[in-house]
Amino acid sequence: MSQVIRVAVLCALLAPVVASAQLRVVTYNTLDKPFDSTDLALARTVFEAIATTPRNGIAKRPDVIGLQEQRTIAAGVSTASQLADALNDLFGVSSYQVAISGSGNDLIAAVYDSASVSLEANVNVFTTGPRPTRRLEFQPVGYTSSDATFYNYVSHLKAGSAAADRNLRAEEAERLRNNADALGAGVNIVYSGDFNIYSNNESTYLNLTASGNGEAFDPLELLSWPSAANAQHLTQSTRTTSIGDGGATGGNDDRFDLQLVTSSLLDGEGLSYIGPTSTGMSGLEHSYQAFGNDGVSYNQRINNTFVGRSQPAAVLNALHDFSDHLPVIADYQLPAVLGYALDEIPLTLEQGEEFALGLTVTNDADVVAAVGADELDFSISTSGSITGAFAGVAAALSAGLSYDLSLDTSTLGLRSGMLTISSLSQAAENSLVQVPISFEVIAAALAGDYNNDGRVDAADYTVWRDGNSPDDTQAGYDVWAANYGASIPQSTSVPEPTSVLMMLALLVGSAGRTARVA
Repeated sequence: MSQVIRVAVLCALLAPVVASAQLRVVTYNTLDKPFDSTDLALARTVFEAIATTPRNGIAKRPDVIGLQEQRTIAAGVSTASQLADALNDLFGVSSYQVAISGSGNDLIAAVYDSASVSLEANVNVFTTGPRPTRRLEFQPVGYTSSDATFYNYVSHLKAGSAAADRNLRAEEAERLRNNADALGAGVNIVYSGDFNIYSNNESTYLNLTASGNGEAFDPLELLSWPSAANAQHLTQSTRTTSIGDGGATGGNDDRFDLQLVTSSLLDGEGLSYIGPTSTGMSGLEHSYQAFGNDGVSYNQRINNTFVGRSQPAAVLNALHDFSDHLPVIADYQLPAVLGYALDEIPLTLEQGEEFALGLTVTNDADVVAAVGADELDFSISTSGSITGAFAGVAAALSAGLSYDLSLDTSTLGLRSGMLTISSLSQAAENSLVQVPISFEVIAAALAGDYNNDGRVDAADYTVWRDGNSPDDTQAGYDVWAANYGASIPQSTSVPEPTSVLMMLALLVGSAGRTARVA
């Protein structure tokens, strides 16, 4: 065989830059913290636990953290920026950035990992309440489809149980929904924050979950709350007595902090919530959690007991001291990423030679666990001198699926074709790949024809005797001897009619002359 070309080089050129992992989204009212070194130590303890606590096999650092009750500390310094710095130090990165506007106290902010998400927009949504909601538009790094874009509304609605407070809160929710509805149908939205909603029957909640483009859904599908029956999902308060930082007391009996999502994040396709309420994920546990709440602290402080808890005492104590709210966490799968590897393609093949071209299709989404990415539904088609048609489904972190494609070597000359791999998986990256294939079909080699003249004769023996054949051993001689006299059939040209007539005339003339001489 002659030289080969590695299509792997072409594959490398086409390969996308993929996101670092599936998304972990957090909402947290941090009570105007972290302010000092004590706060920072508590924050590190909490977020280290968030990053190392697995759900569905996923344990990773947060990607987006919506923050309520933030404040400025000095010019260019806020509690949110100090948290971003603390996370960069904790995880040994420099990718955490802060999104905040305004100055003073009671601000809304977000900290996000720029290694996994890109902040495309950050706008105020004025809802007539005491604090504007922030609408942040994120794009997972490495994904280009608009179907992979998601909006995170970070809210801190009006507090209080008086009628006026409830009415204002309901109006805020209505205006928030108006803004979300205007984004259109099928948009990925996470509504997160401290909503100060006292029950699922409150008008504020009903406004958020009303029908429309931006209709909000509870990933937990809780029918009634709060109650002892769903104590593990309650988020406020972590305390029963004051510790002097202005936090609320009364024990853990309210579900103020929420992550609600639009239906497109529950369809199990592309970007989607990881949990049993998403289509096709009934076997998973909810990634949604009021972090550190095991359901044993109803109407009590979060660290009321350390027996049988999911977190150690140090984490429970940090949750108690850092804020009067618990962080709410949820994981979201990323879309699939189409990857492939193609075997080496020879530059030349002999006529009639059978050659299987190996192809492997993979889901290259860079995730911690297979459930962190959508499955890759793909199809393979070919044209020209390459044949093969297949379809399959590839999970992330799997070895992929392998197929053999055939190259047509029936005709001599340059041959070409096109390999097409496509995916209809929602928001899949690199969803259409087309690889041109080319090779040359040459005449089959004649065994023993050491001088390549199309005949096996004495001249080939001379080549073997002089040590210039591919095999100058006895075996090479035996091949020559066994094929002596063989030749590659040569095409026989048919004379043109005019040539035939001329030949006949010459023969006739020649015959006449012979007769006269006789």
